[in-house]
Amino acid sequence: MTPGRCSRMLRAAVFAAVCVLLAALGHVMMAGDEPSRWALAGGVVGAAGVGWCLTGRERGVPLVTTGALGAQAALHTAFSLAPSTAAGHDMGAMGPSETSGGMVVAHLLTALLCGLWLAYGERAVFRLLRAVAGWLAAPLRRPSDRPLPPVPPCVRGIRGGADQPPRTLLLAHAITSRGPPARAAAA
Repeated sequence: MTPGRCSRMLRAAVFAAVCVLLAALGHVMMAGDEPSRWALAGGVVGAAGVGWCLTGRERGVPLVTTGALGAQAALHTAFSLAPSTAAGHDMGAMGPSETSGGMVVAHLLTALLCGLWLAYGERAVFRLLRAVAGWLAAPLRRPSDRPLPPVPPCVRGIRGGADQPPRTLLLAHAITSRGPPARAAAA
């Protein structure tokens, strides 16, 4: 299914919003200060551009997760290099090579979460769109174009020949006699 321009724009915007918001939230929680507004705006524009390139067709989980990982790495670098808006903190002096291991783990987990969330959400939306398109297009089909119901298979019994009677010895174990036991149950 090839998406239209409006669908691509919407999917790119969702990709950018999810990536930037989760990256900013993780950055605030790990670093203790918020990134500047221009860093957030630049992150949204950059992530939307990556999202626009990825939304040309339906993508799988590995590619969406890899795109989210790349976006998280770029957002981490942008947030670390940008001057902080909080007074008393100087995150602008801390370069990407001086970041803590917790920050890297937070961005990796965020990228994994973003990738899985976006990939499975995209799959569900495309499945829903296909179902709605099939439902709306069904009345427009000609009766001759509709698929025929499947023919049920012909079930035939396997017998050696018509003149042979069925074997009764095979059914001897299935015979049950009803009634009281032949001997007393309790002595």
